[in-house]
Amino acid sequence: MNPPTPPHAPEGPRGFVGCGRRAMMVGVQLPPSGPPREPDAGTDADTGPDAGAGAVAGADVVRAAYAERAGEYAAVLGSMSAVHPDDIDLVTRWARGLDGPVLDLGCGPGHWTAYLAGHGLAQGGHAAPEHAGSGGLDVTGVDPVPAFVEHARRTHPGVRYEVGTAEHLSADDGSVGGVLAWYSLIHHGPDAIEEPLREITRVLRPGGRLLVGFFEAPTPEPFDHAVVTAWRWPVAELAARLEAADLTVLETTTRTDPGSRPHAAVVAERRPRD
Repeated sequence: MNPPTPPHAPEGPRGFVGCGRRAMMVGVQLPPSGPPREPDAGTDADTGPDAGAGAVAGADVVRAAYAERAGEYAAVLGSMSAVHPDDIDLVTRWARGLDGPVLDLGCGPGHWTAYLAGHGLAQGGHAAPEHAGSGGLDVTGVDPVPAFVEHARRTHPGVRYEVGTAEHLSADDGSVGGVLAWYSLIHHGPDAIEEPLREITRVLRPGGRLLVGFFEAPTPEPFDHAVVTAWRWPVAELAARLEAADLTVLETTTRTDPGSRPHAAVVAERRPRD
């Protein structure tokens, strides 16, 4: 069943109402601070309901936008019932191949973190002590919006959450077996994506795996996301950015559901260090 609609939730393509199982906006990570800038010259105009996205939002704007709507967002999208079953299958399969602690980067309301911490995923993975009996992973949810972290801690006691950004992770070099970035890099445009990818690569151990979920498009382009301006990416171009960040792409998937924007995901592995 779809999660209940919160009071006064916005209607239409820029709101959350009716997203239900097709919803794929989970958490947020911030682009570097700075003034908004125009999209790259030559970007095709979006002729659909997202047309006119305009300038890209800076870090403070993104954080404030999510903080303002954190309760509404959590009510509609903050449970696994709002997740497409294909996405659950993909993340579960990815998680079962991990060895070592995991970061849920841009965890938002924290439901993916709790799923990884409590679900029977640790077939070859590294179980957290508090979840050793259930076979859950040693996972920490990270989000730059304090309201999301507070909500996650209340809703999922016993699961670890912390405030942080993709550009400045607290994990040590080579200490992480997996990073889930499920729709948490969508506010990073072509000029901003390299910094979080470098940081993700830094914390991943050799053989550690990253799973990125994002909106797909023929060219990198900004659009009016339900909360604040975000970016769509071609699979091949984002995969190339991952390869340039010292990651090896292992798998790509795409899906287009009726009434939803095209979805894509990429699994990549940290290459051995020289």
